Amino acid sequence: MTIETTVATGNARRHATQSHEPRWPVILMTPDVSEAPGVPTETEYVVRANYADAIAEAGGIPLILPYNFENLASALALADGIVLTGARPGTEVTGARRQFEIQLVEQALKTGKPLLGICHGMQLIGECLGGKFRTELPAAAISHIPQGIPDVLAHEITVEPDSVLTNWVGKGPARVNSLHRHALAGDGRFRVAARAPDGTIEAFEGETDGFCLGIQWHPEYRLTELDRNIMRAFVGRSAEAAARKARNVSSVGSNRVRERLAQLELALPEASLPPGAFSGAVRTDNIITVSGQVPLKDGAVLQTGHLGADVSIEEGRECARWALLNALAQLEAAAGGFGNILGFVRLAGYVAADAAFERHGAVVDGASELLRALFPDRWAHARIAIGVTSLPRGVPVEVELTAVVGDEA
Repeated sequence: MTIETTVATGNARRHATQSHEPRWPVILMTPDVSEAPGVPTETEYVVRANYADAIAEAGGIPLILPYNFENLASALALADGIVLTGARPGTEVTGARRQFEIQLVEQALKTGKPLLGICHGMQLIGECLGGKFRTELPAAAISHIPQGIPDVLAHEITVEPDSVLTNWVGKGPARVNSLHRHALAGDGRFRVAARAPDGTIEAFEGETDGFCLGIQWHPEYRLTELDRNIMRAFVGRSAEAAARKARNVSSVGSNRVRERLAQLELALPEASLPPGAFSGAVRTDNIITVSGQVPLKDGAVLQTGHLGADVSIEEGRECARWALLNALAQLEAAAGGFGNILGFVRLAGYVAADAAFERHGAVVDGASELLRALFPDRWAHARIAIGVTSLPRGVPVEVELTAVVGDEA
């Protein structure tokens, strides 16, 4: 597991802003269950508020994940990171929760989702990595349950020198809160990162492809800088996962458009430099406006002339298609990929025609129909078709395009 160690200098939100990555990764939290005896309809999923508060403070969006096996794949697709929380004080984890979390962890490890296990969650992840569940703690001078609420520092921990925790401890000896009856023991696909004075494993780093950290104490109480840095590191890595997911979606979207172009035996031209003192495309917030584009093919004007005189309607439609292709080349460059395009606002078509010509819309249909073929799920747009006496370079058609793009474009 490779963990970024610069998170101690700022939270994930600031880090994400600096690197242009998603600011709010979605973090799923596994809950405990509070049952109403004799009234099964009143069973509640329960997560202590400070879990959610700690995630939000570090820059994430915390959501509760119910024990639903059927929706697990969809939940994992939504998640940018997963927190396995601790059990409620004085209670044991139910079999239903344990079975669900085992499957959740196994799938998360396969997909490389960032994982943070706290208290019970740490023990369960450790078991999935080959460790042993220890039901009894050793008799020692320290207590792992000094009081009913872990809102005070209970004992020191010894952080392993090669552990990532050494970068997050801060000044002075590392002290943590404590509230647990069980522990993780043995060896597995993890490296021990910290121990209590009695030898109990207090933290581990998973030997996995993604971020995987188990913490026996409760960093969600944020009693120390170490606690806050743990939450920042986890949410920061989840933000990176969200950014990768967004880039993959964008790449898939771009590939699909190019596949459709190939099916139509078309290819996107290179975005040409504007022939004057203006930009090929300009972004304002989530709107990209593409300057008027003429029908260029292989860098040369496809055709010149006027509709109603020396250019047929079908030739005009072909010019409209190539003008749109040039507009899309500008749009792709400005948006960072077709996958970032959410939809279209307006297509304007200018048609050079004789005074008696009336079928300007039929000509501009060539551009609109191609837009629909390339973006079948988001092609809808407003449109205007305008007849003019002449256009730059003597072309019969010019197209202007306005699109809506996502936040990360």
